Amino acid sequence: MGATAPTSAQQSLWNNTSAAATLDLAIDGSGSMLGLTGSPEALNTWKSLLKGLNLAAASEGLTLQTKRVGSGTSSTVKSPLKAADPCFFQGCKGFTPVTSSPDSLWKEAELVDGQIPLRMVVSDLEVNDGDIAKLVGAIKPHVEAGAVIGVLALQLPFQGRVFNSQGEVIHEGEASRPIFLLATGPRDQLHTLMQSVKTKAALAGVPAGSMKLTHLEDQVNRGTLKAQALGGVPADAVGAGVPIRLGSTTYSPSQNSDYQFARLFNNAKGLILSSSNNPSTQTWQSDLGLIQLETISLPGYSGSLNGISIDEFAVSGSDLHVKIALSSGITGQSIRASVPRGQLPETWWLQWDRSGQDTDTPQNQTDGLMLLMTSLGKLMVAPGTTPAAAFCLLTSS
Repeated sequence: MGATAPTSAQQSLWNNTSAAATLDLAIDGSGSMLGLTGSPEALNTWKSLLKGLNLAAASEGLTLQTKRVGSGTSSTVKSPLKAADPCFFQGCKGFTPVTSSPDSLWKEAELVDGQIPLRMVVSDLEVNDGDIAKLVGAIKPHVEAGAVIGVLALQLPFQGRVFNSQGEVIHEGEASRPIFLLATGPRDQLHTLMQSVKTKAALAGVPAGSMKLTHLEDQVNRGTLKAQALGGVPADAVGAGVPIRLGSTTYSPSQNSDYQFARLFNNAKGLILSSSNNPSTQTWQSDLGLIQLETISLPGYSGSLNGISIDEFAVSGSDLHVKIALSSGITGQSIRASVPRGQLPETWWLQWDRSGQDTDTPQNQTDGLMLLMTSLGKLMVAPGTTPAAAFCLLTSS
């Protein structure tokens, strides 16, 4: 199935990076951020985040270089607190109007061998035209040089116009806007800094419950999830834990612990596989193409996926639940449902993503968040490693 993740080469690369002396902090100056200053509550919370950033850098002994980024360029500002002025986003008092371009921070200076810079952008990540390729491409050389990626995500009070990545206003008024601190740098230093920002921001007044911290190299390189429980659709349509014969061989649960064994009854419309012991009580959502389905070759057996497909999935905490749809007449099968490394989302990625199907609260979500996070996650995956999840199943009628 592949090498254990993370690989020794990755760990060696991460462990041999030297700490940076400077934090290059960029704040998105585009107009889509203006609503963070649009009401007293929004402005106070936004100031609390900026203060937390300032204090965290100081507490970690870092020299802070703050910049305003947008329209493919950046300009130096004296302090993060300058972003508390609405003109920072409107384009007045010496600030020119700009569009969102968070990738500018990672394109500014060439990487120096043996020195991994510490860089962070504060943005709603509603990049122009949804073009995340520029951002991912700008970060990639830093990862190849030994940097890791961290994301601190917050939902902040907002009063104003909410734009999508096409520059269209999709909401006007109050919102709880996702704002992201996307950072790269030496592993130990970045972990300490991100936790410090989270703590300092909470002490300064940002609601702690609104913050989600993800270190992508840890998230994408967890142990492979395997199916621990089996359910039926409907619940009484499956008998579990019984020996199954495929071809000329009989397989038993006790000798094949990596498999779930399902005997399908006539009313079976589907199966649920779960990495936890609770496969049924989930908030399901339509398949996003993250889960791959394949047959498993066994001695004397050649299966087919005809009549078998991924229906829905759910993520709860660190667990994955997969619902497989079955057409009538399905008999003995040996199949695997897997998720490649870097593609298994965290719950908040799904909740905060503004998908094409959309929801009742698009103003509280981010266009293309799932695509961005899974693309960044893939940067932290070494080729040839085990999948994020591999659910193996044997069925018979």
